[in-house]
Amino acid sequence: MRLADLVELAEMTGARVWLKMDGQRATHRWTVIISHAGTGFHHRRDVNRLDHVVKILRDELVRLPGDWSWLREPVEDLNEVAEFYEERGDDGEVVLIDRPDLLR
Repeated sequence: MRLADLVELAEMTGARVWLKMDGQRATHRWTVIISHAGTGFHHRRDVNRLDHVVKILRDELVRLPGDWSWLREPVEDLNEVAEFYEERGDDGEVVLIDRPDLLR
């Protein structure tokens, strides 16, 4: 599974997922925000690495209603995506991943 697939599948189950990488911060450069309108669920967390974001997604999404059996599949492009966005962040860009089709 690709990171875009994970975000897209989560959204198909009713969750809204935002990922942000902010190169201006020295630590906790990655932000993950998860919400679910049907349940009022909202979770936000800042972490140092993209793999931590994926762990948070997995830990929090299973709390929501729906079939999350696919959630433990490995994310194959995690290092590639992290490198791409961290490189842009080092240039001072703030990157918000709000639509999974942008990662395709």
